Amino acid sequence: MLQFSPALFAIIKLMDKTTRVYFPKWATILYSGLAVALIPWIYNLAQNLPARHLSNHWDSVWVGFDIMMLSAIILTIWFVLRQRIWATIAASALATLFIVDAWFDILMSRPGREQRIALFFGISEVLLALLTYRLVFLAIHHSTSTKKFKLTTKKRK
Repeated sequence: MLQFSPALFAIIKLMDKTTRVYFPKWATILYSGLAVALIPWIYNLAQNLPARHLSNHWDSVWVGFDIMMLSAIILTIWFVLRQRIWATIAASALATLFIVDAWFDILMSRPGREQRIALFFGISEVLLALLTYRLVFLAIHHSTSTKKFKLTTKKRK
């Protein structure tokens, strides 16, 4: 069975309350715009994708995946607005979802116009993923803590 150190839980709890992360305002606006744009896109997919594309529930797979992306965007925005360190985790997950979506869109598209469109959006998603990873890197390196803490292995008397 997996066991976590009490110190790990203390660090996580302390980080959540004392560490502030800062993302640029434009990043919050960008992700908010993506969240808003993704809602009609999900509706469009739900209405227009065939139910079967050499697999059962083809439409459900893509609608479900885009709902996961929307959830990751909203969660990232929520943590960013609250300046919580958890924004870095949510944003990392979001960037990974961008890459996975690009991968499947490109590889599962039909040759011709559909594939060209998939390539365009796939490249856009990979660029968004790289931007997001960069923002995570910068947020971690520019985060501030209101408390100084030191880990020790000594027991208190």
